[in-house]
Amino acid sequence: MTDGHFDPRRPAQEVTLHVSGLHCTNCALSIEKHLVRVGVEKPSVDFASGRTSFSLQDPSKLPDIIESIQKLGYSVEETAGEHGHHGRDTVLYVKTVISAALTLPMLLGMFFSIHALHDPTLQAILATPVFIIGVLHFGSSGLRSLRAGVANMDVLITAGILAAYIASMVTLVFGLSHDLLFFEAVGSIVTFVLIGHLLEELAVKKTTSAIEELSQLQPQEVRRIRSQESGLDLLETIPLEDLRVGDLIQINSGDRSPTDGVIARGTGIFDESMLTGESLPVDHKQGDKIIGGTVLVEGSVVVQTTAVGDDTTLAGIIRLVRDAQQRKPSIQRIGDAVSAVFVPSVLAIAVLTFVISTLVFNVTIAQAIVRSLAIVVVACPCAMGLATPSAIMVAIGRAARSGILIRGGDTLERLGQISHVSFDKTGTLTKGTLSVKRFRTHNDEDQRNARSVLVSLQRASSHPIAQAIIRDLQSNELNSIHLTDIVETKGIGLSAKGDDGAIYQCGGRNLASRLNVQLLDDIILTRDNVVIASLQLHDELRPEALSVIKQLDELACGTSLISGDTTEKCREVATAVGIHTVHAQQLPDQKLALLRTLQEKQPVAYIGDGINDAPTLAEAAVGVSLSSGSDIAMQSAQVLLTGGSIGALPSAIRLSRLTVRTIKQNLFWALAYNVATVPLAASGYISPLAGALLMTFSDLIIVGNSLRIKYRSIS
Repeated sequence: MTDGHFDPRRPAQEVTLHVSGLHCTNCALSIEKHLVRVGVEKPSVDFASGRTSFSLQDPSKLPDIIESIQKLGYSVEETAGEHGHHGRDTVLYVKTVISAALTLPMLLGMFFSIHALHDPTLQAILATPVFIIGVLHFGSSGLRSLRAGVANMDVLITAGILAAYIASMVTLVFGLSHDLLFFEAVGSIVTFVLIGHLLEELAVKKTTSAIEELSQLQPQEVRRIRSQESGLDLLETIPLEDLRVGDLIQINSGDRSPTDGVIARGTGIFDESMLTGESLPVDHKQGDKIIGGTVLVEGSVVVQTTAVGDDTTLAGIIRLVRDAQQRKPSIQRIGDAVSAVFVPSVLAIAVLTFVISTLVFNVTIAQAIVRSLAIVVVACPCAMGLATPSAIMVAIGRAARSGILIRGGDTLERLGQISHVSFDKTGTLTKGTLSVKRFRTHNDEDQRNARSVLVSLQRASSHPIAQAIIRDLQSNELNSIHLTDIVETKGIGLSAKGDDGAIYQCGGRNLASRLNVQLLDDIILTRDNVVIASLQLHDELRPEALSVIKQLDELACGTSLISGDTTEKCREVATAVGIHTVHAQQLPDQKLALLRTLQEKQPVAYIGDGINDAPTLAEAAVGVSLSSGSDIAMQSAQVLLTGGSIGALPSAIRLSRLTVRTIKQNLFWALAYNVATVPLAASGYISPLAGALLMTFSDLIIVGNSLRIKYRSIS
């Protein structure tokens, strides 16, 4: 039920529970307010996962707190999981489809003169199942919110459909005036608001999946060196949890390092992109540190472990992601804030109208009931319920067609508030693949001959740099070079003997240092220890990067670069695209700290695609990743740009700002409509039937305004 164990010596301890039974964001808000009332600190409820966390000074109160949550109608579970996510949205989908199918004939009867559709008995038959669905769905949420001391919009929705349905059934049974028939209003209210809840449900994605993906980076079994006999290592396979600090483990080509350690024997090429985000593998030798989760691309090493379990770097990244997700502020919908005052006010006005009408104005009880019912019907928050989901539905649909996948309406709202965008470099502003930027010869060397020797040497290696050189430099015009005695020395480079007896060598900084020659570029080629050629590698800029930065400037969004790469390469990329603020050589925890500093001043969007970006993506006001990025980055981000391009980012921000404006317009209209019609209904100038028609008219205005998002320019 809790993560970790309580220490009675600590004044306040973090508690994590897993609550099931949440069917909307209002449920999460209700539990948060309830937890504040029972005396806990910093409560946070994630509707998506059911993960509920708070600080508790007295651990002995935990059983009572759990019991109080259960009394609200929720279940507290001991283990995490999806908590019925798939079952939950399936049930909601079935409810919505049934309600829509039964409501459609009643709505058609409002526009077409089909006698059967106007039959009160048929309308009652159609409306009753919808009414039952509505009462069970919204009524349960409304009851829970009232128990928690929060009157959410579901309370008024329930009151509205109850009043309309009861009045309609009384009219049908006793043969009263058809002016009191509101079966179509019952159906439309339930159906439209269910659609809104379904959109919210389908938009929410599991935040826990990012952590699950990260955990899978560690192999669960380890080859440990048990002992040596006749100079040979005797290996045993053990579970990861049995590994201890100081153990010697064997890692071969293709293996993922199970933990942090130091190379005791051997050399190897490691892919450390999960930590640094950089595509270039790193050569490691005896005495070098390696990080758990990194991949040994080539070689074989024996590693002495320096950290296990929760002390490893990968475990630290997992903690950063979880912490960032919990620290993310819970943004309450505008409609919920309005309804906190609006819902109890409307109910109070309806009751007050009945009392004043009968006691002060000598209105008959029947007329007073009609006036009160008219208030509830005309003020039924169908328009307010549609204000947000209708705009979000159109916006998310348009975004998807534009290659922008947005996870939920809250993300749209936050993205519209962004005033600063921070970029990772590799794979985001650049393509993430190495290529030869420049090749040149030295000491009067023939260029074709130098290229021929270089390509022939690289064919003997599987190193990513070798593959880039072969891809970019080989051609049919190269000379036929025969090299013998080709040797690849890990961490140094390649060497071979030519037909002319000369010794050719190719490598980077370590080779230049060994030969005591100048490293003219990233890679040098020597003949008999004399540099005859050099080449510079680079990660090619995305063609759309410059345009994106320019458009962000026009949107008044500041920009910065936060990367794990070297200062020189970061500044080169930043200068090319027009970014002035650069933070280079940043590890995941340093990236996270920088982002938090930036977000103290303004909401920040972070754009990244690597595993090392996951904590920062989760912490940012809006995390944005590419469909070509790592699974961890895509799970941690709230916005996904398909097509492997950042070109749609400015359009996503424009669309979000347009959507927020539209939602505010919708809410203003819904509130203005109620402010104008409620007094008229209380005075008897609007009948329940007229109220139902006005409500439908209000809905049409809301939907029409939301549909404008589909056609407004965002490019």
